[in-house]
Amino acid sequence: MIRLTTSVIYTAAMAAVGLALGVASLIWPVINDGPVPPLMLLIGVSLVFDLALMRAASLGWAEALQMNGRMIGFFAGALIYLGARLVLA
Repeated sequence: MIRLTTSVIYTAAMAAVGLALGVASLIWPVINDGPVPPLMLLIGVSLVFDLALMRAASLGWAEALQMNGRMIGFFAGALIYLGARLVLA
């Protein structure tokens, strides 16, 4: 059974955002040509989610997210985004 830690929640959220970006970029191709590339949007979402986790950690509601959790989450989202683009295109 998987323990719900902040790293697991963060990785699942980034994977869901990566899939959503992959599908959205296929439905609306203008997303790929916009001023902000989809992988940079993934970094922006990561920042917002990380700020929320840092606030929760400072209040004692959750444990702090470590750097390896951030890397795993971002790369999971990026690979799922690229995989969705390759498989669904």
